[in-house]
Formats: sequence, C-alpha cells, structure tokens
Amino acid sequence: MSERKYRYFTCDVFTPTQFGGNQLAVVVDADGIRPDEMQSIAREFNYSETTFVLPPHSARHTARVRIFTPGGELPFAGHPTVGTAFVLATMGRVAPTQSDIVLEEGVGPVTVRIDRLGSRIDRCTLTAAQLPAQGAAAPQRDVLARMLSLPPVDVIDGAEIWSCGVPFLVVPLRSVDALARCKPNLDEWKTLARFESSKIYAVAPVDDATWRVRMFAPDLGVLEDAATGSAAAAFAGWLAKRRPDGDDTTRVTLHQGHEMGRPSELALAFDQRAGQTTAVRVGGSSVLVTEGTLYL
Repeated sequence: MSERKYRYFTCDVFTPTQFGGNQLAVVVDADGIRPDEMQSIAREFNYSETTFVLPPHSARHTARVRIFTPGGELPFAGHPTVGTAFVLATMGRVAPTQSDIVLEEGVGPVTVRIDRLGSRIDRCTLTAAQLPAQGAAAPQRDVLARMLSLPPVDVIDGAEIWSCGVPFLVVPLRSVDALARCKPNLDEWKTLARFESSKIYAVAPVDDATWRVRMFAPDLGVLEDAATGSAAAAFAGWLAKRRPDGDDTTRVTLHQGHEMGRPSELALAFDQRAGQTTAVRVGGSSVLVTEGTLYL
C-alpha cells in the first residue's frame, strides 16, 4: 500500500500568544483516515484533543469535524471547535467576507462567528448547538472534597451536573486559593463511575463578571485541561439557574490553565428571556504554532 500523507496544524486556543492556552492539533483533508487511526493519531499528539476535518454532509456547511481525546471520541468540545475554525479561516478555507461558518459535529451543526482585524483572525466564537441541560444528582460535598484533596470547608453547596452535549460536574469552591490547591485524588475518582459525569469543572469567583476555573478528566486521558469551552458552555446553565428572572445577556470572563503554566481566557455569554436560557456563546483568540505532514 502506498504511503498516505496528511497536512496538519497545531495551534494554541483561547490565548493571543504562543505557548499559552490549550494545545490543539488539526488534521485537514482527513477523508480516508479510519476512526481507529484517528484515535492513534490523537494518542500520538497527546494533546487534550485532536480534530479531523472532513467533507460536510450538507453543502451549506463548511466542514464536518471529528474530535478525539487520547482516550476516546467526543461529540462536541469547545477549544477544538474554536481552534478548527481559526485554522480553516487562517488557511483561506473561509472567504474573508464570510463571518459565520457551520461545523458539523456529533451534537449537530455548530455555528462559529469569525471576527477579523484586517487580515488577521482576531477571535472565533461558537454558539452551542444544544442549550444547557441539568443532569442527575451530584456527589455529596465531602465526597467532592476528597476527590479534589481539599478540606470540606473549601467546597460550597451547589455542585450540579450540566451539559451542552457533554456533561460536566460543576463544583463551586470557596476561593481562588482553594481552586489552586486542588489535586485530583485518582483513587477517589472511581466514585464518579455511578454518576452521570466523571469530568469535574471546579469554579471559584473573582468578581461578579470573572471566574477562575479548572477541569479534570482523568478518565479521558486528560488529568487537567488548560481551557475547556464545552465546560464553559455547560457552566452557563449553572450560572443562569442562579438568575431565575434573567431577561438579558450575561457576559463572563473565565480564566483557566494558570496552575498548568498555560493561561487561557474564555469569553462566555448567554442570553435569557423570561428566565429561560435561549443561547450560549463561547469565544476567544487563537495562534498558530506548527504546520507539518502526517505519514500513514
């Protein structure tokens, strides 16, 4: 069999500078790569996610995108969606006059807005294909404290499971200091097997419009993630529940990855009408790091 070659890019997502944010590998024109090969490639890059760009099912859409972690495939993820849109726009696969594209993912069509400053891609912002939905009951506070290697006093009431296609266990903490002291207890993590999500999104407020967050998903081969757009979208549901009479747009800045030495900034916005969430958007900057050829 002849050697197959595929072009790929890596970029840092949710950061304007190289070597910050969350790393992403994007394999373009990936038609012909088998799913098992996609999984092997994701393990080879060993980033939290790798995406594979395929021809769309609908001619109205820009591309179909499959997303793999080192441990499995995801139906939706934020930084891969934002980063893939950024790579396609930077490559010229999106016309300079086009501001909105649609990527087909496992959750359905995901719209991404592309903002430019001259010839530069300034920001990409996804609109979640699914609105936040609350899941089943979460573990008790003392269990969560043990899982995060924290004293129970650092974990406050209100842990809930939320999803915009991928469920996350949102765990509110008392302070940014407590967040910085989190350390996953992998023995205790087995407790999550009977719950809806094994991915913990720990959050701590900085002020009314700013939160520090961390995401742990050891079951997916991601001990900690530097920036998690799908968790940010799910977090919108947690926040909106605490604004039951909301009738406007709420904008929140999320800082993630600082404890990993990869600071990230995510812009989260959600619309409410008569207390009901009607749209969730997550956006940020990205920067290219490498370009290469993959041989199969």
